[in-house]
Amino acid sequence: VVSASLATLLAPRGRTLLFDADLGVGNAHILQDVSPEHTLADVVDGSFDLAVAVAPCRPQLDLLAGGSGFARLASLSARELNIIGSGLERLELEYRHLIIDSAAGISNQTISFAAAADVVLLVTTPDVTALTDVYAFFKVLLQRRPTSLPLLVINRVESEDEARSAANRIASVSKKFLGREPRYVGFLPEDRAAFRSVQQRRPVVISEPHSALAHALGDLALALLREMGRNHPHGFGRTLMRHVGYSHV
Repeated sequence: VVSASLATLLAPRGRTLLFDADLGVGNAHILQDVSPEHTLADVVDGSFDLAVAVAPCRPQLDLLAGGSGFARLASLSARELNIIGSGLERLELEYRHLIIDSAAGISNQTISFAAAADVVLLVTTPDVTALTDVYAFFKVLLQRRPTSLPLLVINRVESEDEARSAANRIASVSKKFLGREPRYVGFLPEDRAAFRSVQQRRPVVISEPHSALAHALGDLALALLREMGRNHPHGFGRTLMRHVGYSHV
């Protein structure tokens, strides 16, 4: 819901590619209501160029389909990640924004995608287990990219106080044990509009643009734009290949 709406909001400001990087169980195509003819499953073996997995969604917005129901996509080799990086190095030149909807957890490919991004947005809930998971992700990300300073948004909260309390807990533990902390940029309220948008197969900012969730997502999109304006883009594809460390030798 979050990445689909952010991509939809950024598209009018420049051509946007949404990369469904929850590989093997990708579902971003559902909220965009498209049925991609090809996915990354058709690409990682080297038979097809990455561009064949790109499906148009709406004006200025395309989807790079991750593929669903392909177990091998959940644990790609360095060679396969290099194929993705090489393809994106060429493809991303056609876009102003690349939004990567990554899987949860700390798998090598999830961390590699985050380490290669110009801006990392951590989305978590106030549940203790979720906060523990996001701390673990931040810790592993810093091991791969020590200069990383992700943004943090607390999702599915009842109030701003609940969100700030959760963000403060993450900040306190991260600063104490890691010496750095993610930067809190806002919260997303618990809202049934999210459920309804999935049922309608549309981003919530389109299905219910006046909902509390849609307004919060609009604020988050502006925060992302400000952060991207502070960063010099390094090129996701090229950086991914460097972090993967793949060599033909």
